This record gives sequence, C-alpha cells and structure tokens, in this order.
Amino acid sequence: MTPTGSTTGTTGPARLDVEGVVVAFGGLRAVDRADLCAEPGSIVGLIGPNGSGKTTLLDVISGLVGPQAGSVRLDGESLVEYLPEERVNLGVVRSFQDCRLFPELCVEDVLLLTQDARRPVGVLSSTLQAPWARRSERSKRAALEQVMGSFGLVRFRRHRIAHLSTGTRRVVDLASIVLARPRLLLLDEPTAGIAQREAEAFVPLLRRLHELADTTIVLVEHDVPLVFELCSKVVMMETGAVVSSGTPDQVRRDPRALAAYLGASDEALAVSGAVPVPSADPEGDAVAPAGGAAEPVGE
Repeated sequence: MTPTGSTTGTTGPARLDVEGVVVAFGGLRAVDRADLCAEPGSIVGLIGPNGSGKTTLLDVISGLVGPQAGSVRLDGESLVEYLPEERVNLGVVRSFQDCRLFPELCVEDVLLLTQDARRPVGVLSSTLQAPWARRSERSKRAALEQVMGSFGLVRFRRHRIAHLSTGTRRVVDLASIVLARPRLLLLDEPTAGIAQREAEAFVPLLRRLHELADTTIVLVEHDVPLVFELCSKVVMMETGAVVSSGTPDQVRRDPRALAAYLGASDEALAVSGAVPVPSADPEGDAVAPAGGAAEPVGE
C-alpha cells in the first residue's frame, strides 16, 4: 500500500494510538488487547518482565508483525495496511537491541548513509551540480556536523564501527536516528549490553535525541530507574496485557505493577512502599507504616 493519507509529508512529532491489539502465536497470546497512547512530543516508557509482550507490541507498531485484532493509528490514520518500509516513509522509525550498523564503515559514512536514505539527491542533479542539489548537500553536511558534535562523535569520525565499544556504537545509532528525522521513534532497549557506568550517561543522551529529533518516543527498556527519570508516561505489561499506565509516580505506586516484578505477597508490596500493610505495635494497635515514595524496581 502506497502512503497517500494525511500523514504523508507531514513533519513534527506524531500522535500514536494503539487500541485492543491482539497478537497470538499458536495458542499463546503474546499481546492481549493492549492499549497505548503517546501524545505528540511525549516520551512513553514500556516496561515489564521478560516475555510480557513489549517488543512484540513494538513489532506491531512498526509493521513487522500483523495483529489479529485491534488498531494502530498515526495522527488518526490507520497503519495496519502499511508495510514496514511504507511506515518509515510516514516517519515511523524503529531501533533494535542489536544496534544494526555496518561494521566495516566509519562513523561518518554510516551517518551519511542515513541522511542519503531519508533525503536522496538524484544522480543527474548531483552530477550536473544543480543549485538545489548543492544547497541540499551543504544542509546535510551542516546537520551531520551538528549531530556529531552534540553526541560527542567528532573524534570518532574516521573510526570503523567494528572497533568501537558497545556503548559508543549505541551513541552512533542514536545520532543516526536524529538524522533519519522520525515523527515516531520506537526504541527497543537502547542500553542493552552496556556497562552500568555507560548506561547512566544515556538519560542526557536520550533527552538530547528527543530535543534534536523533535519526535514522539515509545521506549522499551529494562532499566526501570532510567524509564522513570526520562518518561512522562509509563505503561506496564505482563503476559501480553497492560496492567498499569500513568505517570512514573503512579506506576511505581501501583500494586499491580509492583506485583509483576516482585510478586503479590504483602511483604513484597510493603517493601515497595506502594500500599500500607498494617503491623501491630506493642499495645496491640494496628499501625500503618509511613508511606514514602517507592524506589524504582528493576527485574
């Protein structure tokens, strides 16, 4: 299906609406009537234990997996009939956990390829040095230099991807995303495989990406403290279903979300600070523990 709807050629962050999505593999429901809404320009975190359906839901939004039921809409337009490459043309960009970059190319060439894929200049126009083609090349070069400077990649300009650390490859991936100019960005575990000291630096990097790309982000991430710090909204999944949705503070205090990570015992919930569990004082009166803000809970 060729993109011809209202979102074609539109710029700026998009609104995403996912309603009642079902994905089943055999008799197993990987996604079970999931709903998700991302307002334009927001960062929405998608969390949950392994196997909860987070990545499958990203696959549905990006078009890699077709749902058996439900709808996916970008600025009100259904995406269900669009192929993955057609969704890219609408501004839906997906990253992957394994950071798919060309290992034999240098950083600068990888970023240039990203630009060329989004804003190609015709061979004839380039050969004849048409004025608009020269302006386009100057604009692309300026954008490239700005992004490389913003992400601290200038000194790695001529370094081959294969020789970079996992963390630096991730930074190159983030820089390439900015140059792809997404309207909706689906980030799948950007800190996967990265040392903790490097992962801690990703909050400002992701904020920089969000600012430079001017996009809407749906982020799947196992680093729950990172999600709570970065995102304005958090959606919690378990066994394919959405069990909690709201602000980071609302989700961190939701017993359903905590039970998915810690178990549903009173002791686990009491440790989280999410719900008061009565305890007896020496006089025999019930005393509720002081309710403090729960610490973010990881796996």
